[in-house]
Amino acid sequence: MEASSEVRPVQYEEILEYVHNLVGEGDELLQWASKRSDELRGEGVYQIDPCSGRLLELLARLRSPKLVLEIGSAVGYSALWFMKGMPRDGILDAIEVNPKVAKALETTIRKAGLMGRIRIHQGNALEILPALKESYDMVFIDASKEQYPEYLEHAIHLTRSGSVIMADDVLKDLSVNGEKSSGQKGIAEYTRRIFSDKRLSSLIVPVGDGVALSYRIK
Repeated sequence: MEASSEVRPVQYEEILEYVHNLVGEGDELLQWASKRSDELRGEGVYQIDPCSGRLLELLARLRSPKLVLEIGSAVGYSALWFMKGMPRDGILDAIEVNPKVAKALETTIRKAGLMGRIRIHQGNALEILPALKESYDMVFIDASKEQYPEYLEHAIHLTRSGSVIMADDVLKDLSVNGEKSSGQKGIAEYTRRIFSDKRLSSLIVPVGDGVALSYRIK
């Protein structure tokens, strides 16, 4: 009788690698922006991964947003993914606190030929957000993790029924039990709020370091 061979379950990391290989690294401009992000790592720049970028692109294609808000734009890597899926008249407001990184973002915008379509707001997001008067179709949060709950409140104020709010890194350094850092506490509170707020329908997509998606029902 032939002995049966045991099939090893595919590990989650292997699935991520498989999907990453299918998506690839993006076009030449995206690869340039990714390299520029790596060069500015000392300034606290950590770009999303290509799979998360593809998710932003696809959501933009599905939603066709005229106005997108990014809280924490860094050198513009995620903004480039958004722009691949946005309509030609779409505008992205980019908030970046670090002046050196904001200069790099300006270079990315010029290199991409997106002057006028990506508008830079340099400064602290919690000081800039109250002054914004637009109603955004999509909001992407990727900044100081401990301030995620505050960003969420501003995002809700700046959106309407049918808008989409997203946040990156919600599964990064996940700690369900035990002592949490201030960043982990911020993400945990953000997650609690989006799943308990009756105005939102939410889900966490396990790509990259975890992207939380929330659709504004009302």
